Amino acid sequence: MKISRSLLLRMIPYMDGLISMDELSSQTGISISVCNAMLNELIGNGIGSMEGEGYVRFTHMDRISAVVLAMRLNASMDEVARVLHWKDFEMLTAEILEANGYSTARNVRVRARLGRGSRRGSRTMMEVDVVGLKYVDCRNTALLIDCKHWHYISTSELARVCEKQVIRARTFIAERRDVDDAIPAVVVLNDTPSLIDGVPIVPITRFREFLNELYSILDELHVVRRLELEG
Repeated sequence: MKISRSLLLRMIPYMDGLISMDELSSQTGISISVCNAMLNELIGNGIGSMEGEGYVRFTHMDRISAVVLAMRLNASMDEVARVLHWKDFEMLTAEILEANGYSTARNVRVRARLGRGSRRGSRTMMEVDVVGLKYVDCRNTALLIDCKHWHYISTSELARVCEKQVIRARTFIAERRDVDDAIPAVVVLNDTPSLIDGVPIVPITRFREFLNELYSILDELHVVRRLELEG
């Protein structure tokens, strides 16, 4: 059978670790036979894996991949938002970083100085969704990630997101004396990668590939360096 968008959206909330076919059928209201047919199609698309008799296991990446597949099947933004919580997106991003040798922290708060016209010494609190730290070539590098699990975001809105992420990177490195370089980045759901003013926009499905290539493309990226700030 072809993968049904509506049935897939009903299954996604239960794609969390190991689940029996009986429970999946009961929770979703989908018959066992249809569940089996759907799972065969999903596994054929690299989503989920059979484990033992009558059990299937889903990882966080499977859950995200299922959401991306639903979007390709024309799921609306509202439908996607209902089945994917922003915390799932942040958790997956952190897991991929850790699998690539980064230490991570989520929801990291930094204090940024306010612009001209504001009270002297005033600061505003900013939050970084995910920070990945890695020591490479005698330099401690921080990758600062803003996770956007929106189905659609305009280019102008993305530009504002990137601008704010650069400010977060500058603020973070000013506070963290142990960090040499800070790289702002944005991780999104949609499949099209891009670069705005040196800030990479990375689809979550290509995030591992981006990390593998990161140090070979640094010249193309907006890297906030401590030496430049202090100089």
